[in-house]
Amino acid sequence: AAATATAASRMAGSRLLLRLLTVGLVAAVIAVDARSLEYTDLLGKPVPPEFGTAEWALSHVVGRNATLLSADPVLLMLENFLSKEECEAIIRIGKGGMQRSTGGLERSITTSRTSSTNWVNSELIEDPDDQRMLLLIEAKIAEISNLPLYNQEQYQLLRYEIGQYYLEHHDYLIEQVKMPCGPRVATFYMYLTDVEEGGGTYFPVINKRVLPKQGRAVLWFNTRNNSMEMEPRTRHTAEPVIKGEKWGINKWIHSYDFVTPWRVGQTG
Repeated sequence: AAATATAASRMAGSRLLLRLLTVGLVAAVIAVDARSLEYTDLLGKPVPPEFGTAEWALSHVVGRNATLLSADPVLLMLENFLSKEECEAIIRIGKGGMQRSTGGLERSITTSRTSSTNWVNSELIEDPDDQRMLLLIEAKIAEISNLPLYNQEQYQLLRYEIGQYYLEHHDYLIEQVKMPCGPRVATFYMYLTDVEEGGGTYFPVINKRVLPKQGRAVLWFNTRNNSMEMEPRTRHTAEPVIKGEKWGINKWIHSYDFVTPWRVGQTG
């Protein structure tokens, strides 16, 4: 059974790689050992020691319309990361499967999080244009974060209606430290709509707030530089929407390959 699962996983990986090559994402071809003790970038080279620092962020995103909101810990905001058309297409693709958001690996409904969620897997999108768009966005995130494409979880689409929120929390899940995928080392969050009032992402420890704006993205790190240790200063809240509606989409990025162990149920 294990051999069959491994073969199926390899076949699925080969199909995705073929699609990536088909749409011209040569930079997204990844050589990475899921159990390696050091991070690798898209070309399989070790990530530099300054990875995740302000110096790294400033040198890595030059010319990308980026603002360093916090140097330590790094909180990076990118304007116009997504186009209006991409934002609208993502909502169209995922809005039909929205369900009440849950918390933690136990996937329990909690009063601390009242939004709705749908997971969007780019591998399973049937429309070739929609799939190409989602794959291109994933490749852009991999290039900017300097972490391999396969380290990304599936897209998590989020909708916040008036009064909905997510209380202060951290994206780091300690249970994943000993799993093949490792913990979520970074969060890449994209805003798909403007919001008339409220709906900000607030980081109380560093007193920074990012307001929703269509196409805007924000990147922060959930672990301390090149380690498995949680970065406590990136705790954050999704503030209540006061007027309007907020759509956003998450990409959590792990220290190791997430996709391969996820296919065989080893990511929690």
